[in-house]
Amino acid sequence: MEPGEILSVSLEYFKSAVLPPLREQLDIAKIKDSLQWDPQGWIQGAQGWAAVQNELITRISEEKTFEPISDFFEAVVRQARKAVNTPTKFGFATRRVESPISERSDATRPNAYLLLADKQRFDAQERNKNDNKNSNLNSWDDIAVSFEFKNDDGDVEYEDVDTRIIRSLHHIMSSDPCRRATFGVTIDNADMKFWFTCRAVTLVSKPFDLRREPEHLIHFFCSVAFANDHELGWDPTIRRVCVGGEFQYDIAVNTDEGKVLVYETTRVIFDFTADTLRGPGSRVFEVRLKSQDGKLVKDAELAILKDSWRDCDRDREDTILEQIFADLRNHKGIEQANEARKYFLTVLAAGNVMVDGKIDGADSLLRISDLPADCTSYPLSVDELSTPARTGEGLSPSFPCVRGSAKQSRLHHKIHSRLVFKDVCQPMYELRSLDTVFETFEDARTALQFLHSVKWVHCNVSAGNVLRVGRIGKLADLEYAKRIESETIHDVRTGMLGFVACEVEAQIYLFKGYRPKPKGQAWKPSFRFNPLHDVESIWWIATWVLYYHVDQDGSQPTTDQSTWFNKFFPGRPDSLSRMGAFLDHVDCEVLPTSFHPAAHEAEEMHQELKMAYFNSEKEMFAIPRQNDVARTVFCRVLSGNHRQR
Repeated sequence: MEPGEILSVSLEYFKSAVLPPLREQLDIAKIKDSLQWDPQGWIQGAQGWAAVQNELITRISEEKTFEPISDFFEAVVRQARKAVNTPTKFGFATRRVESPISERSDATRPNAYLLLADKQRFDAQERNKNDNKNSNLNSWDDIAVSFEFKNDDGDVEYEDVDTRIIRSLHHIMSSDPCRRATFGVTIDNADMKFWFTCRAVTLVSKPFDLRREPEHLIHFFCSVAFANDHELGWDPTIRRVCVGGEFQYDIAVNTDEGKVLVYETTRVIFDFTADTLRGPGSRVFEVRLKSQDGKLVKDAELAILKDSWRDCDRDREDTILEQIFADLRNHKGIEQANEARKYFLTVLAAGNVMVDGKIDGADSLLRISDLPADCTSYPLSVDELSTPARTGEGLSPSFPCVRGSAKQSRLHHKIHSRLVFKDVCQPMYELRSLDTVFETFEDARTALQFLHSVKWVHCNVSAGNVLRVGRIGKLADLEYAKRIESETIHDVRTGMLGFVACEVEAQIYLFKGYRPKPKGQAWKPSFRFNPLHDVESIWWIATWVLYYHVDQDGSQPTTDQSTWFNKFFPGRPDSLSRMGAFLDHVDCEVLPTSFHPAAHEAEEMHQELKMAYFNSEKEMFAIPRQNDVARTVFCRVLSGNHRQR
């Protein structure tokens, strides 16, 4: 799990921009004054809040510490209800022996949490009438705010409280499709901090002494206790349902034409990019259309629904597809444009998610869209945080989900959107026939040829978006596709790093160093994605297929085959190691004999690709050129290699 940069902001910014707005009737100062007469509230005097005195902090367990905080929550809500005359939706719960239940197995257990009284998750009895094992357990799906407490700063083995809250926030965002954001609170001895995360940013407030400044905690409790679900990060356009004893989701798609279409999921196809706090958070479901009366449309064919968060300055994927087809019509003719459509997914419906009458995005989650000028980077005390026990669906075996190497901006606003595709596909890595796999590769290369012929690049080719539909291969996930001449650079990309071109991982041109440098050369082109990078990703996928698999069920790769696999795919960001493997001569003889024809075909592609890189970068660096000329060199060399095959 990679949380990205965490930003520290002032308490005032957190309260005014991040927390749900206070009800107009609530006056924090009056509530604080009224609590001095409440036996569970604030007691004025030198010691401050009686529930958290210095001598108690290092002597009691975390669970015991939260008992008075729970009482304080009840006291605050009791006083606030007198003004708003509205019951709160939450109860304060401390940690039990069992972890909250979740669709993903995980041992994370927050010390305490604010829990929805009207639970979003169905009772386990609705899944299985004869199984009451989980009927009394709390669920991650119902946690609005996670709490973590540390009371012993002398124990170096004790896991950092910040790490623990990030684990909880991460688990909620990765496991629950109904979440757009979530909140947390940490208490480190007497210092309290508020936390918030969404797909655009993770924020933490400056600390405050909860004994001396209880008004901040009072404000927090009043904000969340009477907030609407969508203000706390839940998505009102997704509803959890129970179908045949299993959890599914009813997902609304607000089309650009003004229609609201509801689809019921049948299974999760792909959700591993939701495993990072920041990024697109893409989830792909197999779905069926429902009618307005809530029933499934008779004889409705299965479709694919994609839910994701795109950069606000980037077009939606359906719009990008139409731009590509328009360029093909204009430059290659209608016949070529129609032929190209066979190699891409067909869009049935598309639209931006609407929440509370507005397009859903970072602007709807943060009431002040710009970060304050005085915000600072907040360092975590750990280098790496563990992932959930269950990896995301749609992730190729042996590959972790990792963040790309591009520099991250502090806050990149995103727009929440959904697309429905006609084609129910099979990912390449699920195919069982090597012949079918390489036929699919050829179709994916044909799709890339169409893109490159009108000066577009895909930028994100991986095993997860090279798909098979019937007898044809298709290329999907064009949300990062762009025109080659585009100067737009989008950071925060999540994917399978093992399939990324070496130069893209390193963000520099790597092949120029293998040719003599012209005397007096001073010009250095800025690095840009080019068509060869797309083609290299296809080669990495083919190499993974050949060196990861065996030709018979139950057999194991040889030691030599495994050695080569680990050389190609070290399982960590390591552009130099991968570059060395890419430049090396590949040993196909370590593979099963039945793989040799396909392996030699992949090696032929490998040699042609290396030569294309050398020729392109030698010519590009020969004399000073503008970047558009450099990109033309890549396109021309790639076009020549396509024609040779």
